[in-house]
This record gives sequence, C-alpha cells and structure tokens, in this order.
Amino acid sequence: MGIDRRHFLRLSATLASGVVVPASFTACSREEGVSLATPKQTFVQPTMLEAKNGLLDVTLTASYFDRKLAGDDPSKKYPVSLRAYGYDNQGPSYSGPTLVVRGGDQLRVKLVNNLPVNPPFAAFRDLTNYMKPNTTNLHTHGLHVYPGIYSDRKPLEYGDYVVDPNSGGVLPNGDSRQYVYQIPKDHPEGPFYYHPQYHGSSAIQVASLMSGVIMVRGPADDLPEMAQAEELIFLFQAPYFASSQTSNNYGVKDGLLEKFAQIANHPTGHGIHSSKQDDVDSQPVLINGVRQPTIVMQSGEVQRWRFINTQVFNYLNLSLDGHTLNQYTTDGWGSSTYQEYPDARKKNGGGILLAAGNRSSVVIQAGEPGTYLLRSLPVKIAKGLQTAILPGDVLAKIVVLDSQKVMALPATPLPVCNFLKPITDQELACAGGKKRSIILNMIGNESLDPSRNSPSLINQTMASAETAASEITEFVKKNIALAKEGISKVTGKPIEGSKYFLPFVFPTYDYQLQPANTIIQNVILGSIEEWTIFNCNSIAHSFHIHVNPMYIIKINGESINPYWCDTVALPAGGTPEMPTSVTFRMRFKDFVGPYILHSQMLQYSDLGMVQRVTVVPA
Repeated sequence: MGIDRRHFLRLSATLASGVVVPASFTACSREEGVSLATPKQTFVQPTMLEAKNGLLDVTLTASYFDRKLAGDDPSKKYPVSLRAYGYDNQGPSYSGPTLVVRGGDQLRVKLVNNLPVNPPFAAFRDLTNYMKPNTTNLHTHGLHVYPGIYSDRKPLEYGDYVVDPNSGGVLPNGDSRQYVYQIPKDHPEGPFYYHPQYHGSSAIQVASLMSGVIMVRGPADDLPEMAQAEELIFLFQAPYFASSQTSNNYGVKDGLLEKFAQIANHPTGHGIHSSKQDDVDSQPVLINGVRQPTIVMQSGEVQRWRFINTQVFNYLNLSLDGHTLNQYTTDGWGSSTYQEYPDARKKNGGGILLAAGNRSSVVIQAGEPGTYLLRSLPVKIAKGLQTAILPGDVLAKIVVLDSQKVMALPATPLPVCNFLKPITDQELACAGGKKRSIILNMIGNESLDPSRNSPSLINQTMASAETAASEITEFVKKNIALAKEGISKVTGKPIEGSKYFLPFVFPTYDYQLQPANTIIQNVILGSIEEWTIFNCNSIAHSFHIHVNPMYIIKINGESINPYWCDTVALPAGGTPEMPTSVTFRMRFKDFVGPYILHSQMLQYSDLGMVQRVTVVPA
C-alpha cells in the first residue's frame, strides 16, 4: 500500500491502544474515545519571550480579538469577539506571551489599553451592566514583588499595584501604564501568571482571553535531565461568550461577553451539560486556545508540563490514563521530592486538584505505545443542602509512538531555595505568635436594595417571562424522563435519561458593586503570623493572597503535611454556624505597601469578597 515505516509506526501506535472510538476524536466530549487517524501534534505552545542580560522589556496591548473558538465539540467553532492581549507589534491572540525570567532579572511590562471606551452608566439599576468592563490593570499572580507605586519616578512606574480607586486603573481608548517587577535573587522557580485585577472588571476580562504565563527559572530547571526534557505550557482557559445555546445572554449578541451577569449568574458556564444527579453545566476548557489538542511523544521520553488554571470559577482534577504525573511545584513553589499522582481511575490513583488560579509543574515519562487521555475528573465544588459536581472532561490526547527515546526522570532531591524554609512553631513564637481569622461569606442583600422593592413594569414582565420559560423547560424534561422510565419498565432495559433531577441553582447576586478593600489587615514588615480562613458557604472558594506565599499547616483544624502555595481551595460545605477552614503561616518580608486577599473565583472578588492587606515599616 506504499505505507512508509514512520507512517506504519504511527498507525501501529494508535491501533495498539485498543480503544473503540467514534469516527473522529474531534466529535468526542467528556470521557469518550479517540480516533485512529495518523497522529499529528496539534498542541500549540504560546510565544515565549526570555530575559536577556537581566532584562525582559515587553509591551502588552489589550484589545478585542475576533476569531472562532471551539465549544464542547472541537469540530464546531463559534465566532467570538473577546478581550485579549497582544504584545509589542503583534496583534491579540489566544493568550498573552509567556514571559521567562530568573531571580535577579527585571521584568518591565508596558500595558496599553486599546479597548473601546466604557459603555455609559445609563442604567441606574441595570444590574446586568457592571461598572467599567474596559478599564484594566495588571497583576502578576503569585510573584513575590513590590506591590506599590514608584512615586519618585517620572512618569510614574508601578509594581504589582492593584488597589486602584474607582477613578483609577488603565483607562480604555489608549491609556497606558509602565509596570516594573524586580525579581528577587532568591525567588523560587516555577509557573506564575498575569491577568487583570481591576476591581469590578477582573472576571469579565479574564473570562475572555486576558491572561498569560510567567516562568521563573532556577536551579531545578538547570539540571541536565530537566533541561533535556521538552517543556509544554498548559494555559487552561474557559472563555465565556453569548450563544444561541445559552438560555439567557442578557441581551448580549452571540460571541460577546459584555454583561457581568453572563458569568455571575451562571458561574460554572455552559457547553458541557450535566448528565447525572448533582452535575452542573460547565464551560469547555481550552489549552492555549485549542480544544482537546494532541501531544505526540516517544516511548520512554520525558517531558515537563506546566499546568496553569486561569479559569475564573471552575476547578480541574488532572489525571493521565496509564501514567503517573510527578508533581514538583505546587503553584510556583517547589519541593525537593515528587508527589506522585498515578492514573486516578485505578487503585491508589488520584488527580491533581487545581482550583481557579492554582498551578502545578509535573514531569512525565511516556510509557507503552498507545493513545491516552489527559482528563479532568469530576469535582464536587459545593455540598450541603444542595450538591454541585463539575462533570468530567477530556482535555488532551497523548499519542505515544513505539520508537524508543531513552530518558531518565530528574533525580531527587531537587534543589529548593532557602525562601521556602518551613515556618516552625518556634519561629512563630519568637515573632510574637500573632493569629488572625478571615471570614469568606457571600450574603444576598435584597432587603438593602430599594430597586428590589419596586421593580419596573418591564423588569417584572421580563422576570415573569424568564420564569415561565424555565418552568416549561423543566416540565418538558420531567415528562420526557417519565416517558423513558415507562418504556424502560416495558422493555426491561434501562434507558439513559429516565430519571429527572431538579437543576442545581447557584445563588444569584443582583446587588450593586461593593466598595473594594473595605476591611484592612495592618501588618508590620518582618512579622510572622498564623491566619485561619473560614468558609461560610457551601461552595469551595478559591482563596488567593498577593505578594507573600502561604505555608499551609491545617485543613478544618486538623494538621496536615505542610506545603507552600499562593492559592488554596477552601473546603466546601461550610455554613455560618459550622464553617470549613484552612490555616496557614506567612512571613511578611521585603515589601511594604497595600495589596489584597480575595476569592480567586473572580466573580465573587468583583462582588466584594476582597480585603486589603497593608504592610507598614517596623
């Protein structure tokens, strides 16, 4: 048939998987099979810009990006116009460039805002038209860098400054701001990322395509086995946009994300539909703008993968069929040993849980020839009176060829910088042993909003129509399920969809923007403190604090094997009477000035789940 050896090897690899598949992998969704097509790598690596002679100087430009994006089905794409980053003289793309630096380098980012002017605030009580969607700024998520303004420089230069007042920020229609980040020489290595953090617009911008990776290099990267392993950047994205398949787009045209209610009242998104009891719909995940890309490896090959969950709400629970993910950084904070995550579908297996904003570095060694799936396993994100589970999803396909590439995993112990020394009981006691408690709790305030007491006639009519449409939809679903159940009883064979489950309803928050940073935690530079974050909601909030990393020591009051991170999942199922909790210790070192702690579920942060931290000189 004229098949050359390389083609034959590739064909053999796909056949060796023994998977029965539909006609095309592009037609699969969630946990289905893959195609027998000749493997071709479709994984797209973001552009990488690396510091030279201690400096990386780049211009980021925010503007609209007009393209087509895949939904749940990769073969079906939708035209969109979403906010995105370009760089230097390059136009906007699916992600910002990956910025590569080392400890001691200076990272300079000039942010230019070419988004159009904000829509007029014409609707005094239009609760779907949220603040200033096109005003922006920049946050370097997880970096230990100066959070203030260099006021002695003209024009002004900014560190990781995100406490802009309502009249501040980088305004649309051509305004710019120069950011300067001096990376400490002893900064831990690992994956970090950048995204907007302007209070009131961060969710709507990150839920577009406004994010990119920051890689801090260090001694572990320089190990020969690590340097020889190909590095892949996985920027997990879930862009939201109006679609004819969505029940309520709040008057927004297809392909656009313009109203805060699009993501606040439907936080987990649409596209991947719930199919089991307690499942909720979720937004399809892209990797660097591609839905379910293919990665081609050789048997025995070692690669290092950087996972960055940039979603504004949803969790990931990562597992690779037939392989072990060897994690060596949690967020950007390294470990001397691997934490092993075998195939979660098998005994003693488990997935890497990434809340919104979490990152992870893993090394993987390709096994036997075959086709394997990188999955996100189901995640329970709310429990209590109602339970919410994100359904499983297929994120990528890995095809392993039978051509051998003999490589070794980097040997442990891996080098770890002194920045990550454990915070002992003795060190905390010598610093005064101060402890604080922070409460995260979403509370509706219908009684405080006078517009709720006297809604307009048009709002009453629209609300009644929406309620009626929803009731009709559920009535139809219920009767279809009853009909299938009747057929199943007659035939004696089970039929999918013969059970009807009430839809999980996330709380909707129809109130005005809460002022940012209304509570201030004042801390003295050089202090060491222990904080407990209490979660009073059934939802598993993702908690993030800027500038300094957290040394996690307890979950729900029980001691754990401590670890470093800058973003942490708060256990679900909390109530005001019985909250869940996470306890951490922190060194407030190097930098004075104001920054924030907040829910990394950015819809909730924009609504007011945010506090200011101000570090003052000793």
